[in-house]
Amino acid sequence: MSQSPLELHPRDWPAWMVERGAKPFHGRIAARWVFRRGAAGWAEMTDLPAGLRQRLEAEAPLCRATVEAVSEAQDGASKLLLRYPDGAAAEAVVMPGSQGLTACLSTQVGCPVRCRFCASGAEGLERNLGAGEILEQALQLRRHRGEFQRLVVMGMGDAGYNLEPTLAALEALIDEEGAGMSPRRMTLSTVAPKGAIERLSAWGRKISLAISLHAADDGLRAELVPGVAKCRIAETLSDAERLFAARGREYTVEYVLLEGVNDGLEQAEALSVLLQGCRCHLNLIPYNPVPGLPYRRPSLAAQHDFAEVLERAGHSVTLRRSLGADADAACGQLRRRTLKC
Repeated sequence: MSQSPLELHPRDWPAWMVERGAKPFHGRIAARWVFRRGAAGWAEMTDLPAGLRQRLEAEAPLCRATVEAVSEAQDGASKLLLRYPDGAAAEAVVMPGSQGLTACLSTQVGCPVRCRFCASGAEGLERNLGAGEILEQALQLRRHRGEFQRLVVMGMGDAGYNLEPTLAALEALIDEEGAGMSPRRMTLSTVAPKGAIERLSAWGRKISLAISLHAADDGLRAELVPGVAKCRIAETLSDAERLFAARGREYTVEYVLLEGVNDGLEQAEALSVLLQGCRCHLNLIPYNPVPGLPYRRPSLAAQHDFAEVLERAGHSVTLRRSLGADADAACGQLRRRTLKC
């Protein structure tokens, strides 16, 4: 089976077509169909020659994954489980919000970070996703729910450990030869392994950065997030501050609230001191319980008490409302349930 053009930047699609005996303009037509009109297969591109469409559908299918399961939540969130030809499965989610739909993409099958409270890393890392496989999630979500207005790379895996394919996929969505999506409508979430923030800065696109922190001290963070045991919090925040200085855009610190683990008032005070002077917004995320894991969501009162400590100290704080709890929308839950079937 020939390479899918989704693995390439849209500017390279004309050359890809020429290699297959077609004309350069056929590549430009195909890219417009995919990135501007939402086509997910050659058969939809009615202004390409019928014979070319049939041949490409047989030799180089655009989308390679099948939608194995769809889970819908009452709050409007949807999750797709995509099965790739090698048997690997990844999740893609779309969520409603005040600014329209947000697509949430995965970058890996499983996760090497192995956060103790997360379903994604429970079985470890199976493999990285290629740029085309990441892009395909966006196409499948658009086909399922229509155009989305925002995009977050916060699904299965950690983009910081698969950065080049992730940035290639985002570049295709941002570039005018692709989808022409504003980078300001994109957020990349990562635990920030060494070198990841510097590479993001060198890339130059002004997408938003979200750092998965989950603790105010290195000891607890290493316990909760084993994949970053060698990365000190102070160094990570220093890298993020340099990114702010280069771009002028505040970053987000993500903190999952776990009852009796990291949700105490003393920990809120420690987090407040840690982030003093940082140009960031703090996103507090009440834990979305995962069957089989021992962690629980704090009470609503405990959540608000934690947030109040930080707000009184002058920090910008959001206490996030969880979506998709009845759609297995927490990262890795639908895949994990499927693996156990």
